[in-house]
Amino acid sequence: MDLQSMRRTAVPLHAEVAEVLRHQILSGTLEVGARLPTLRKLAEQLGVARMTVVQAMNTLEDEGLIEKQSGRGTFVRDVERPRKHTLHLKMEISQIYDMVDQMKVSVRKRFATIEKADDGRYFRYLRRIHAKWGKPFCQVDIRLDDSIFERAPERFEQEIVISVLKDLGISITRARQNVTISYADFAMAEALGIKVNSGVFRVAREFLDTDGHLIYSAILYYPGNLLEFDMEFTVD
Repeated sequence: MDLQSMRRTAVPLHAEVAEVLRHQILSGTLEVGARLPTLRKLAEQLGVARMTVVQAMNTLEDEGLIEKQSGRGTFVRDVERPRKHTLHLKMEISQIYDMVDQMKVSVRKRFATIEKADDGRYFRYLRRIHAKWGKPFCQVDIRLDDSIFERAPERFEQEIVISVLKDLGISITRARQNVTISYADFAMAEALGIKVNSGVFRVAREFLDTDGHLIYSAILYYPGNLLEFDMEFTVD
C-alpha cells in the first residue's frame, strides 16, 4: 500500500494514520478492548516508517483513545462516542429500484465467498467496486442468501444485485436504508482512488422476505464528491 500517494496535501503522514484509527475507534469499528496491530505490522501494512506509527499512537494515547500495556500491546479504551440525531424518512421500495436504475454503473474487481450463518442458512459474501464515468464510483460489501444467489449466479456476480432481485421477482416485505457520513480508511482510499480520510457516504441497506428473514444486506461507500441527494417533497 502506498500511503504517500493517498495522503492529503500538507497533512503530515503520522496525522493521517492517527486520523484513520481515530475514526475507527469513535465509530465503533474498533471495539472497546480491541488490540491494535504491533507497530512493526502497521508500518509494514502502510508502507511507512515505524516512527510515523509511533507518533500516531502517541497522539491517540494523549487523547485517551488507546492504552499501552507493557508486555501485552496497545488496546482501545472505553471512551464516549459522539451522539447522533437521526432523521426518519419513509420511501416506497420502488424508489430504491428507481434509484439503482439511475446509477448505470459497471461491476469490476469482484470476489465472492460463502459462509454459514448462525441460523444454519448459507450466505454469499461479495465485495466489488462499481465504476461510473470510467473510474471507481462505489465500494460495496454484499451479503446475499445463497439459495437466491444460485438462481442466477452469473448475473449476481456481474450485475447490480438489487436489479437482479427485482427481475427475479423476489418478494420483499420490509426494507430499510441508513445513510451516514464516514471517512475513507487506507484500503478504501486505495480501492476508490481517493485520499485517505476523505469524506464518503456510507449506505447500509437490508431486505427481508415474507418470513421476516434477512435475504440481502449491503454496505456501500461513495466518495463524497461523486454523489448528492435531491429530494422533492409532496405537499398535501
